[in-house]
Amino acid sequence: MKNLTLKDLSKILNLSPSTVSKALNNSPEISELTKKRVKEVALKYKYRPNSLGLSLKKGRTKTIGVIIPSVLDRFSAKLFIGIEKVAHIHGYNAILCTSNYSSERESENVDFLSDKGIDGIIISLTDETIGVGQYDHIVKAVNSGMEVVLANKVPEELRVHKVSIDFYEEAYNSIKNIGISNTDKVLVVDSFSDAIYLDRRKKGILDALENEHQYKDVELMKSNGEESFVKEVVANIKSKKISKLIISNQYLLETIINDMEIRKHLGTDQLLIYGYSNQKSTFENIKGVSAISQRGKFLGEKSAELLISQLEKKELDTMQTMRIDSIEKKIY
Repeated sequence: MKNLTLKDLSKILNLSPSTVSKALNNSPEISELTKKRVKEVALKYKYRPNSLGLSLKKGRTKTIGVIIPSVLDRFSAKLFIGIEKVAHIHGYNAILCTSNYSSERESENVDFLSDKGIDGIIISLTDETIGVGQYDHIVKAVNSGMEVVLANKVPEELRVHKVSIDFYEEAYNSIKNIGISNTDKVLVVDSFSDAIYLDRRKKGILDALENEHQYKDVELMKSNGEESFVKEVVANIKSKKISKLIISNQYLLETIINDMEIRKHLGTDQLLIYGYSNQKSTFENIKGVSAISQRGKFLGEKSAELLISQLEKKELDTMQTMRIDSIEKKIY
């Protein structure tokens, strides 16, 4: 059976749609007797108001769009969890779209969400979009009056609301709190990617080792993006007697942790590993491994708070930029 419309309900009651609507909304223009009768019939026929129609009349759908690179990427998934949590608290629904790491798909998603008449969009840009520097789809959305917040990796030159992690501060404040002695041999394993945010994280790690621990003799390896790279890491650990291993992203951390030779070294208490992660449970039962939070959920919460504050005009209607780091939550 199709959903009963206001027009259908008015025919059953032999009342005008306007009278039925006012009765359902407790208008003082309608008698209590009529209100009672209308509500009883509405309940009997399980009438539900068209929430989209009502929201459009009020100029708001209470729906926000979210575009992330992939649901399989744990950071992006945590980002959405944080956004959806805050959206729900404020009475908003969140529609999720994925760009699959494609700038073209990202642009299509922005158009799709804009056509749906949603209130605002939160976007976690793909590396491809940032790499080519093509932001026409973002500018088009903003110029159309859409509220847009960029989350995570944000280009400085784009005038739009932004919430990002300060990757340098994140790394520096995390590494300064780990224990390193003069007798330790430290190996930093860097991602094969040349993304700017990873470069800033690497610089934060190296600066913290030098400034906070007065440690200058750091071994640095850059991954080649292949799982076979772990063999080089193992060989380095053995030949140079590495006692502290710092890994710059979760994929590398998981790949290295899953190697049996690495597990043997961890079991001897001669090796400790610190790595950036979005999920504590993956590593909490592995001896010698400490996961450093990348704070995806927290970033999502702050992004949603900023967008909703703009939608409800609780903040000045100017471009807002928010940077967060790991001062409050460093190592799980």
